[in-house]
Amino acid sequence: MIRHVLDDSGALSNRARAFLDEHCWRSPNSLVDPGRWYECTGVDGDVVPGPAGGLERLTSFVTRFGGMTFCPERPGCYGTHRHPYEFDSSVSSGWDELEDGDHVAVVGSKEGYPLTLSWSTGRLGVVEPDYWIADSAINLIESCALGQSVYTDEAWSEAVELGGKGAGWGLAVDSNAFRSAVGEAVEASCEWNRWYLGEHVAVHGWRVTYEAKRSEAVMAWYRDEEGRRLIEAVAGPLRPAEQTRKTPR
Repeated sequence: MIRHVLDDSGALSNRARAFLDEHCWRSPNSLVDPGRWYECTGVDGDVVPGPAGGLERLTSFVTRFGGMTFCPERPGCYGTHRHPYEFDSSVSSGWDELEDGDHVAVVGSKEGYPLTLSWSTGRLGVVEPDYWIADSAINLIESCALGQSVYTDEAWSEAVELGGKGAGWGLAVDSNAFRSAVGEAVEASCEWNRWYLGEHVAVHGWRVTYEAKRSEAVMAWYRDEEGRRLIEAVAGPLRPAEQTRKTPR
């Protein structure tokens, strides 16, 4: 395996580039015969030609991101680097047509579940095509980079609501409530995976299940009294949760 260097790393923030240096590895791509496993299916499961330019688009994706494995947005990996996100190093599928007319193709996996790419939006989904977790591959990398930078930085203190559920989990408000209080990290946010980041406050909200009823978990951190007050302005009185912080492994 080789260290990952994204050819167009200028598309990433400095934080994301540092994240790739520490938390990402890349295996060589295999594009000698990119169409070997390329087969598209219609909405009824029959073999169809697929969208025009479909193979070229998947080949381009593999050329740019193929073979990458990297750490997730939560929790902190603390040097274990288990790399649950994996992008395939070759074109491993064709495009499957969905009932809404969109097409998706498998481009990787996360802990055994397929990662799919949407033809119409470029979003990445997991488990099922409509359970999308990122607006794009770059969006996913930025989100993971932000998560690791907060989870593993001792300067950030987890905050929980009084009477909450445990370290960082006790905020009883939707993450959208922080939109006006904390600057949003747009490059690392999507409907399924929201991040709000200020100089002294970090808030992370994500959908915790892939069921029809998708509840949101919200965690928050602060770095000083100013940051804590910003959180309290939205969520109410808070207390630090250092006594239940996970021990680095």
